[in-house]
Parts: sequence; C-alpha cells; structure tokens
Amino acid sequence: MFRFLVTLSILLSYFNCFSLASVVTCSGIVPMRYRNDKISITDFGGVGDGKTLNTKAFREAIYRIQHLRRSGGTLLYVPPGVYLTGSFNLTSHMTLYLAKGAVIKATQ
Repeated sequence: MFRFLVTLSILLSYFNCFSLASVVTCSGIVPMRYRNDKISITDFGGVGDGKTLNTKAFREAIYRIQHLRRSGGTLLYVPPGVYLTGSFNLTSHMTLYLAKGAVIKATQ
C-alpha cells in the first residue's frame, strides 16, 4: 500500500509539473478577449516600486471599470514593475492585463 501511494504521489507531481511547464499564461487556456476601452493602474496612482501599497489604486480602477459599463468591457493595464497590494475583487467584463515584467505581490 505504501509503495502504491508513493508511486501515485510521484506520478501526480510529474503531471502537475508537466502541465505547469507547458502553460506560460492563462491565455493558453482562455483566449484573450479584445477590449476597446483601456485604462492603466498608473492613472489611479499605482506605483510599481515594490514598496508602495497599491490597494487603493486597484480598488479605484476596478470600481471605475465596474461603473463605466462600457460596451465590450475594459482592460486594466498593469505596466512592468512590482505592485504591492492588499486584497481586491475583480468585476465582470474586464481583463486584467499584466505587461511582461509586471508582478502583483500580495500583503497579509
């Protein structure tokens, strides 16, 4: 029984690593939807220095997107940098787009 569990564990680890290695972005799973309206997190005071807390900027940007209700939805662009933030909720009809080199880092 022990040998079976170890073998199963190794196989599951292998398949998890394989599937993670083959998927670089979620666009490989879900096709990117084009949004006519685009806003940047920097328009709301977002700073990608890895030190500034950006929770207010993310919440305000998403609130704006939620209340604009633009036809076709809105894309929230996050430029390269490290954006420290607390929790925030996403909304319908939006795309959160992280540029190459952009990282969203959560606080406790």
